[in-house]
Amino acid sequence: MTTMTTMTYLGKNNILITLCVLVALCVGVASASAEPRLLVEPEKLSLGELDTSTGQRIFPASFTLTNTGDAPLHLETPRASCGCTKLQLAKHDLAPGESTELKATVDVTGRYGSQRFSIFVPSNASETPTRLVIEATVPDARTGWELVPQQLSVHGNTPALLHIRLFDKDRDLRITKLELPDGCEVLTPLPIVITGDGLGRIDIRCRQNLGAPGSRIPFAVLSDHPEKPRSNGWLFIANNPTAPAPPRPPTPPNVPTTTTTATRARIMPIEASILKELISSMQVVNDLVLLDIRQPEDFKRGHIPRSVCYPSTEWQLEQPPWPPSAVLVVIADRDEMAAKAAELLAESKCRHVLTLRGGIAAWAATAKLVTKP
Repeated sequence: MTTMTTMTYLGKNNILITLCVLVALCVGVASASAEPRLLVEPEKLSLGELDTSTGQRIFPASFTLTNTGDAPLHLETPRASCGCTKLQLAKHDLAPGESTELKATVDVTGRYGSQRFSIFVPSNASETPTRLVIEATVPDARTGWELVPQQLSVHGNTPALLHIRLFDKDRDLRITKLELPDGCEVLTPLPIVITGDGLGRIDIRCRQNLGAPGSRIPFAVLSDHPEKPRSNGWLFIANNPTAPAPPRPPTPPNVPTTTTTATRARIMPIEASILKELISSMQVVNDLVLLDIRQPEDFKRGHIPRSVCYPSTEWQLEQPPWPPSAVLVVIADRDEMAAKAAELLAESKCRHVLTLRGGIAAWAATAKLVTKP
């Protein structure tokens, strides 16, 4: 073999080797860039106006989840924004191009008007929809009036706020009297008149040693309504520090005593400036939960961005709609209202309970409120 032939042969081999290396690199790059992608259809589902005339209060919804990427997709357990939404995911692992169904049911018991339910689907996809939304309108055919809340929390001698909701649009309601237990007084001058389809408020104050923590005492509100002259409610004694403690049974001899400490979240007031920093630095869905405990009407007029309307009538403290790692922020009109709510919320499964010092007005003084949900 001549020298020229040998060089030509070696040159061809080098070219082949170079091509093989380039192909291998391209395959490696393609493999490294492969990733799952989650497509949800639809991301926002509108159920329209629900037909509740037959008594139905639970309604179904469905989403299609598809892996449009080129790597396996793993779906974690979906989470809902409230216990009224139940979820069922058919499959957690999807190959590229594969789809599955996420079934949901929403319970609208006790809900009226425009409703919005949020669903979160964590996954290993880099781009995941922040949340899925179910919207619905629940017709309000209620008549008469009701107490809001029907179980009113009493914390020491701090005034408790009772709302009265009138559903009739063509008449006014006159509240004439409250039947309260000894040790409680009505701070609002009676009678009060609530105009059609309106909301009234009455302030009540009770002495500190009204009862043991956790006990309930009945009370009643009287009105001039021809069909509902009376509405009954409960006073819930919430963590009254001066209430007499029940006697402890004697310890049997030779039996060591044990002390059980209930798990309780820490309560701490914060300034509006601190809340701004928390919102910008924490994961809102998983950690920071802003609870606006004002009435829905006040919430609609203006609220803090990313906050949710969570009046006491919707509280589900035994099965709260937030994870145990949540840091709750209580937003109210007055500091005393936030403090009372924080005492109750601290008993739920959460890490900390913060209260916004100065309430919604403190935030409005330094930042804008929003009116969108």
